[in-house]
Amino acid sequence: MRERIKWLLFPGINLHTRQRYRILPRCLESAAPGGACLLDAGCGNGMLSYRACLKGYRVKGISFKEGEVARCRKLFNGYLGIPEQRLQFEVMNLYDVEALNQQYDQIICTEVLEHLMRDEAVCRSLFALLKPNGVIHICCPNADHPYNRSFPLDPGENGGHVRAGYTYESYRRLLEPIGFRIVEQRGLGGPVRQFFNSRIKRLQEKYGDAVAFPLFLLSFLFLWLDREEARVPYTLYVKAVKPA
Repeated sequence: MRERIKWLLFPGINLHTRQRYRILPRCLESAAPGGACLLDAGCGNGMLSYRACLKGYRVKGISFKEGEVARCRKLFNGYLGIPEQRLQFEVMNLYDVEALNQQYDQIICTEVLEHLMRDEAVCRSLFALLKPNGVIHICCPNADHPYNRSFPLDPGENGGHVRAGYTYESYRRLLEPIGFRIVEQRGLGGPVRQFFNSRIKRLQEKYGDAVAFPLFLLSFLFLWLDREEARVPYTLYVKAVKPA
């Protein structure tokens, strides 16, 4: 019963997370027959690994958090019965990612780089793991958003944000010298979504999900008021290619 309820609410009541779950998979082309290989670098709760699997990819999701990997295996391989040949989760630190020693057609790296001091080193490793003409999908907080600018930083790299995020310009400065070519960019998350999400998050932290849930439901009456792309979006997505 617990797994059933968890699945009904998946991927949770964070409004930004739910938007990424809905929109980012559209940026993935369906895999060719036989399946292409995709790496979810920093898989979190496995939501994008799962959506990529549904589009025909053979997916490996990695996280340095043993608890995250255990929960993903229990939900997707256990409760949903997806075989590990199609969707596999592994404990791994992104600084060691080249040890996978495999080439991938696509890589997802969302809400991850803002937690890493050596973001350039990780991006170079991901570049090395991509096949020629392979694609990486990156989504991180917008460094120009007021909430992200005020978010407390974690200089010790203990799981928090080590930087406020990125701008389109800082994405270019990070990715283009490595060899990536940015081919698409878009912002996600408008002011209405952020208004409700910040309050839902505070209620969650103070009282738990049950108290926050009514506000989560109420928010759906107002989210349509956000424009498709806000003037100052909460997160920024870029799609970049490794040239042949």
